[in-house]
Amino acid sequence: MLSSALLTLLPLLASVPFSLAALDDTSARSASVYQVITDRFARPSSVSSTCTTSDRKYCGGTYSALIEKLDYIQGMGFDTIWISPIVENIGGTTGEGEAYHGYWTLDADKTNDNFGTADDLKSLSTALHNKGMYLMVDVVVNHVAATSSSTFTPSSSYGQFSSSDDYHPFCWITDYSNQTNVEQCWLGDDSVALADLNTDSDTVKNYWNNWVKELVSNYTLDSVRIDTVKHVQKDFWPNFVSSAGVFIQGEVLNGDPTYVSAYQSDAKVNPFNYPAYYPLTRGFNQTGGDLTELVTMTQTIKNNFSDPTLLGNFLNNHDNPRFESTVTDTSLIKNAHAYPFVTDGIPYGYYGSEAGFTGGADPDNREPLWTANYDTSSDMYKFFASLNAARKAAGNASDSFYTNQMTVSSLSSSSILVAKSPLISVLSNSGSSASDASVTVQSSASGWSSNTEVIDAISCETLTTDGSGNLAVTVKTGLPRVFIASSQKGSVCSSSSNSSSSSSSNSSGAIKVDVRGGWMIGAVGAVVGGLMMAL
Repeated sequence: MLSSALLTLLPLLASVPFSLAALDDTSARSASVYQVITDRFARPSSVSSTCTTSDRKYCGGTYSALIEKLDYIQGMGFDTIWISPIVENIGGTTGEGEAYHGYWTLDADKTNDNFGTADDLKSLSTALHNKGMYLMVDVVVNHVAATSSSTFTPSSSYGQFSSSDDYHPFCWITDYSNQTNVEQCWLGDDSVALADLNTDSDTVKNYWNNWVKELVSNYTLDSVRIDTVKHVQKDFWPNFVSSAGVFIQGEVLNGDPTYVSAYQSDAKVNPFNYPAYYPLTRGFNQTGGDLTELVTMTQTIKNNFSDPTLLGNFLNNHDNPRFESTVTDTSLIKNAHAYPFVTDGIPYGYYGSEAGFTGGADPDNREPLWTANYDTSSDMYKFFASLNAARKAAGNASDSFYTNQMTVSSLSSSSILVAKSPLISVLSNSGSSASDASVTVQSSASGWSSNTEVIDAISCETLTTDGSGNLAVTVKTGLPRVFIASSQKGSVCSSSSNSSSSSSSNSSGAIKVDVRGGWMIGAVGAVVGGLMMAL
């Protein structure tokens, strides 16, 4: 019989969280990332001032308020949250507004107290890990910010970078076809100049390598997103990535797959998929548009990138106008949003997409989410939950889902087939006013055998393949169809698909235990062992 002391300890054992290992290339493939602008996602209830995006001012968003909304994010099936840069930014109001977005670094050794304290950030990290979720932090290595340009003189306010030797000499970037100009000249303007750090300097390199290692350790980060990657020479990045020791996603804002792919192969940074972004937005921004460019680009990406399954896929973000700012057709919007979730790579959702936000270029695409009241009953909220449920079900059904590369082909003039077994998707740009259209998914593309029942994760309609394994599909009102065999559906089209994803496992279902929680597990184990010896 168990002793009373051990019985007392059992509730403690049940409450000990198993800490997830930080994301690496393998585990990141199964992640689904939700991007927030910290200042605009959630704020304390005590703050009630109006937030006008065009003012470009701080609106009061904090880490602590974000913690209170984790269920809202997890309810859509996202398991990773990407937050704004956390470092101290320049203060005051500039010709470009305030540094509410976090990208105007002053001192990288200090935190931005507008978002909360360092302890608040640690609490966010802990809260995420306790829910089986991950934390990705944005970092800016290329530059710091200043309210002067050619007359800029660094001071002690810039922390480690207080000497002119830490910077490339002033010059504006004027020629994006000249890589030296891109890497050594400055971004920004006379209102806010982004003083370019001399990343060729060993002093600067050593600082950043040590800094990112400490950043990951201090806040128990799971992943790092890097801003303005192409503005730093490629040979800087491998040591930085190694020092971080977690999965890295980086912004290389360029649509040329040859140019962008070199950062994955040479710089060891997994880029966001801008080469697919541009044909994606062009392909679905109007009914009857040409989808051939997108189909062709998927093959070009496979030919150029060392690993397309590690690219970051997105439709909206903080740098580009929301897709919904120019497209109002619901079916086109849903097809475009579905693409990042059913293709090779890691899907990224941008806060407010689920709320139907329509902001255009910066700053209009950085709206406060609290104006939408965190509505979990909206159509788009449920849509993202369905996409994430389908993707997770496919990963649980096949150990190779995340690593096998898709095949994208044309089904008709207005539809494409994305075959990433066991997930088979039909995307269309016919629009919500279109008549029903019939297409056939061949068994050679899907891998389905005869008389296989499949379910559409979006409509929850079930269909059955014919005697040859082919599937007749009707595209209704231009909506996307995302199919998986009913035997593999998991939580797809069940009540759990629109609720919090409680799984803290990898694609094979194995629990990941990290050394972060090892001391606690070890300590509890020692106590249990001692009690057992006393029995």
